[in-house]
Amino acid sequence: MKKILFVSICIALAMVAMGQEISADKLFDMLSSPAPKVESQLLNKKYRFTGNEFFGDTLIKRYEYRPARYGKKKQQDSVSRTFLRSILKETFTFTYQTTSVTEYNGIIATIKKEGFKCEYEKDSTITPASYLYQHEEYTADASVKKVDNTNWYSITVHKKTFTLTKDIHFAEDLLEFTSHEYLVYYFGEKNVKKDVYYFAENDIVKCSVLFINSKRQAVFIWKDGLNRRKIDNILIGGQHKLKSQEGSGKFIAENDWLLKSGVHAGMPLFELRTMNEKNFAFCGGNAPNPGLIASESTGKIDFKNTDVILGCMNCTDDKFLATKILYADKAMEDGRILFVLTIVLYPIITGVFE
Repeated sequence: MKKILFVSICIALAMVAMGQEISADKLFDMLSSPAPKVESQLLNKKYRFTGNEFFGDTLIKRYEYRPARYGKKKQQDSVSRTFLRSILKETFTFTYQTTSVTEYNGIIATIKKEGFKCEYEKDSTITPASYLYQHEEYTADASVKKVDNTNWYSITVHKKTFTLTKDIHFAEDLLEFTSHEYLVYYFGEKNVKKDVYYFAENDIVKCSVLFINSKRQAVFIWKDGLNRRKIDNILIGGQHKLKSQEGSGKFIAENDWLLKSGVHAGMPLFELRTMNEKNFAFCGGNAPNPGLIASESTGKIDFKNTDVILGCMNCTDDKFLATKILYADKAMEDGRILFVLTIVLYPIITGVFE
């Protein structure tokens, strides 16, 4: 999405808000301008700074629209309006709040024309606290809240800024793509597919698959399945139960995504043990998660924040199936043919707007 999209959103804000006299360019610039410059612009446009608020680590600067009076015979604009500029490290959002439903509906209509989609609008039985509109690297979160018998209509707009290059190959870098729309914007629509993942018979979730059926496949499991956003985990390697692959029996033995430690799907146990420089434990066939390396394992590889699951080519015997815990050195001594089957990545909670 280019600058013109966000400018068009700002035009809607400027046109429908009576007397704001803030140009579209000014509104767009506020997202990337230093805080003192933004404050100066707002003061010149009849907005007055009314204080700071904190929501966790996020600083929220509040500005209220206070137009000048035009004389006793002329009525002052009766619509109340507020701008909130939220700042968390290098992440910025702005929130426009108004008591005018006409302004609110006008903004929603404009962003929908620009290609923004809202999954909640497809199901009239759902009444969420807010309506999330997504398109490429932009999101708009719209909501209505009653305060002292007055409805306040609010829209928070955010632009995702990517710091990565197009040739990324570390699996951890995928954690930056916290929605299906971000994946589509960055990698292209043809490379990202919506799918359904079967953990168990009654545990079915919506997912997104990057580079499906290739050595760069990665399955994104979402916390917010309806909107396909907020990563729960990312699955790399292995044979996954995707609806699109039912009955195909397709199995991708290796995967090109590397952890920054060098671990990758398809890596033999010997290489993994050598890289870690210490023996480590993993679950046997009598454990709930066979092949999962214990998070308490120490060495050069961090097993605490990433699940590494081993596969085995000769572990169908009774001895393996009756064992709960095995160790890498003993497994190799016994001639077990083990390898890294699946890597599961989990997001680092930062509080940044997703």
